[in-house]
Amino acid sequence: MLLVVKLGGSAITDKSKLFFFREQRAELFARELARVLESGRKAVVVHGGGSFGHPIASKYRLQEGGLTQEKLLGFAETRYWMNELNQRIVKALLRHGVPAATVQTSAIALAEKGSLHELNTAPIERFLEMGLVPVLYGDVVPDLSCGMAILSGDVIAAHLACTLRASALIFLMGSGGVYSKPPGTPGAHLVRELREEDVIDVGDSRGVDVTGGLRQKLEYAFKAARCGARVTIGGVDYLWEMALGVDAPYTMICVSGMRTP
Repeated sequence: MLLVVKLGGSAITDKSKLFFFREQRAELFARELARVLESGRKAVVVHGGGSFGHPIASKYRLQEGGLTQEKLLGFAETRYWMNELNQRIVKALLRHGVPAATVQTSAIALAEKGSLHELNTAPIERFLEMGLVPVLYGDVVPDLSCGMAILSGDVIAAHLACTLRASALIFLMGSGGVYSKPPGTPGAHLVRELREEDVIDVGDSRGVDVTGGLRQKLEYAFKAARCGARVTIGGVDYLWEMALGVDAPYTMICVSGMRTP
């Protein structure tokens, strides 16, 4: 049974503070993922950029494409900081006995006109066969039409869930799920089941986000659910429950004909 776990940047960084890593949250994630793996499940992890990737990509306006010298420097600098964040997450996983192995996204993915064009899953599938936990991340990647593009971790996670026929896709967010209104707003409450026809106020991302925020996350969450994956959105605290299908305070994405765990 394969799980794809998207670890949101807001879950392990403070997106309003440059390069601020939430080490205790990363340790909790690693501990909970180790518990999930002990149940016999396999996992692919995809993490976001948080306050490491987004501010640098925004500074150089990489989402607009281009191949000027400044853009190339921005490409390299964004890759540097995403690698830095990745290594911190992998280090936490290793400390908890998780055989995490990085797969560099920009080495296996191509975009075209800003959208995912190709993602070579062969290394990921081989890692899984070996018993490893592949760890990818949202990244700046080559674009066949406009030089370079930002490839969101949400896009990667949904694509992998569909392509690898994962049983579940789990989105981990700092907010702990999807709310009827932005968390902290009077009257806001956790939405336990979310359908495409439901209306919610997604508000704006806290901090810099060059990938589309919650609106795009939900778009790809529903896409993965239509592929047959059980899709949930919640906090790191409830990773084990979401993985095993145990009831807890998180949001479930509902589409017609969805699988049961």
